[in-house]
Amino acid sequence: MSRDRDFLVIWPAYFDSQRTRLEGRKVSKNLSVESPSVELIYEVCKELGLNPVLELNKRLPRSNWEKSGRILIKKVKKKTDLLREIGKALHEKSLKSKFKSI
Repeated sequence: MSRDRDFLVIWPAYFDSQRTRLEGRKVSKNLSVESPSVELIYEVCKELGLNPVLELNKRLPRSNWEKSGRILIKKVKKKTDLLREIGKALHEKSLKSKFKSI
């Protein structure tokens, strides 16, 4: 699917706690997780009812050597609000998985 102005692009780097803001992280540290996969973010977006579109072979322009993939989401809110919502759900999901492994 080609990028359309009706869609927001979501990259895994937006939620990576190992990256700085200059390296592409868009949410605060308390809403980020370590090395999130595009599949995990896609799953969270589906759970939130955002009807995401997964594109695996895409590269974040600022780190074009790594094929991280991206997610397209129909614009329903401001991007910052969506990123916070996704980040919160992603963080909660990672905490649950940590407690299950203990």
